Amino acid sequence: MGKDTIFSQRRELKRRGLAVYRSHIFILMFLTLVLALFGREYNYTTLGWGELTGVESSSKGAEDQEDVPGNILELYRGYQADDVYEDLASGKLGEAARKSAGILNELIENSKKSKTLSLTNGLLAQGVNAVLSGELAVRFAMAIRKITVSDRDASVLFILLSFLAYAGFFILLINVYSAAVRREFLEARIYKKVHFLDIIHFISVRKWFHASWVMFVKYVFQFLWTFTIVGGIIKRYSYWAVPYIVAENPGISAGDAISLSREMMNGHKWELFKFELSLIGWILLGIVTFGVSEMVFGTPYRMACYSEFYVKVREMLLESNPEAEQVFNDRYLYEHADKILLYETYFDVVDEITVLHENRIELKGAKKTAAEWFGVWIGSSREKREYDNQEGRTFALEAYRRCMDGLSYPNWLNPLWPNKKLNRNSTFSFLRNYTIWTLFLLFMLFSIVGWSWEVAYHFMGTGQFANRGTLHGPWLPIYGGGGIIVLLLCSKLRKTPILEFFMSIALCGTLEYTSAWYLETHFHKRWWSYDGYFLNLHGRICAEGLLVFGVGCMIVVYLMAPLFDFLLSKIRQGILIGICIALAAVFGFDVAYSQRHPNMVEGAVEADPEPSFAESGQVSGPESVESAAG
Repeated sequence: MGKDTIFSQRRELKRRGLAVYRSHIFILMFLTLVLALFGREYNYTTLGWGELTGVESSSKGAEDQEDVPGNILELYRGYQADDVYEDLASGKLGEAARKSAGILNELIENSKKSKTLSLTNGLLAQGVNAVLSGELAVRFAMAIRKITVSDRDASVLFILLSFLAYAGFFILLINVYSAAVRREFLEARIYKKVHFLDIIHFISVRKWFHASWVMFVKYVFQFLWTFTIVGGIIKRYSYWAVPYIVAENPGISAGDAISLSREMMNGHKWELFKFELSLIGWILLGIVTFGVSEMVFGTPYRMACYSEFYVKVREMLLESNPEAEQVFNDRYLYEHADKILLYETYFDVVDEITVLHENRIELKGAKKTAAEWFGVWIGSSREKREYDNQEGRTFALEAYRRCMDGLSYPNWLNPLWPNKKLNRNSTFSFLRNYTIWTLFLLFMLFSIVGWSWEVAYHFMGTGQFANRGTLHGPWLPIYGGGGIIVLLLCSKLRKTPILEFFMSIALCGTLEYTSAWYLETHFHKRWWSYDGYFLNLHGRICAEGLLVFGVGCMIVVYLMAPLFDFLLSKIRQGILIGICIALAAVFGFDVAYSQRHPNMVEGAVEADPEPSFAESGQVSGPESVESAAG
């Protein structure tokens, strides 16, 4: 074979890479974006973002940038913590603390120019402030200072611990992640279904730490070669295949991985250089588009093409050195397994699916629509239990079935896979359907939990107990309504937690915003306010609150509601109906009474809106309320 054998096939490799990208666009885009954000590889994905946002280097002070308008991030420009870190490293802890406090005060004052990007209230704002001002590092250094007593010793220990923390993060996560991503790209070449959780394959085969060590040794060798004139460039191509080798065989030793990569790339370094050069147009386009094209297409597409290049190099090595198959031990990462072999390997799954199919409960009409689209059950309790168990078991078997059908990588054919047995024990499933009575009790439960959360949060912030909300009872219906809406409208998304999370945020955000608008226009009072919170909208919703809602909804959908339904299934339905009627009577009376006499105790109402709120749609702060009242 000639030296240009692979490069001469570059068009075919690019065509295959494009096909892989198109068939797995979202997951490959996400994987490479995380890789770029880590800064380990392809960090030119974000090249030009500083110019786009107007963020300048920390050498410029805030006073040099005050007159530059029209940018969403202009409130924070120039507020870097570099000087604080330099003082900490020099042992000037007091000076670092003073600078950090000054930066923090200036940051908060400038953030008040924008209600949406304010940094005065909330945990998220505190976190942003602590990072941008260097306050977090100062607190860490001061804690060390209390132990060491000496500023100099504290500085040395601060540097050492910071270095160890970053080194551990780099070795155990960032460095090995690049190999894990390459495995996902190799799987995407062959299989239609690639799951993001496949990124933890090294953990599944109990080789994550070993793979981390191999990648670290490769990094050290390559770094040391950079001190020579041309060694850094040459060795970059010599060691280029190591992450792919680790992706296939995470149990390989560091020395063997490096030696094998050198053998593979012998005679192909120049080809790879030319192949990279043929893709440089996408990098230039990324610069022109400020990294947007790189995120959406350039980076995942090029990585897919490089995976095709690696496969070709691997094939050529196996042709010239068949003994290398002992190291390349993951055959089905590059080809589909025989159907008979798959069915023999997953025989227990076939048997379980057959049993489920023979005893399957089929729903029809309105009963089917209610259960499949909204998770609402209409029928007997016994049939519900059987149907819920059936759906939960079917979902648990879906991953095995995809492997058995050749749609996903067959883990049980991997020589390193530890557990190749089907767990036949019945598992607790979140794919449950809920009766009307259960939904009402869940509504009351979420309302009471939400009220308890609000009361506790207010108490921790002010030291005072307050009955939160417009009602007089210990419940906040906005929490109950949000939980039920998510359970019903997101029922079809339960099998995809990521979509469930973002849809929950959208629904809860809409509910909270419209509820706040209604209460403000109807009663001319505010029962909650996010003024001063980072990324808030008219003080009615904010990023921090929405994230809490999102996490809370995940707990509700995948743990709280299924567990509550399981416990309620032990109670006779007649008793449940009686409890529901009693609670509905008390709750309904509270709602009716509160329409004319809402809860106005101290702490329940955050602030009044402006007199012109109904017309303007704007929300005022407490100061304007006090002046209007005067």
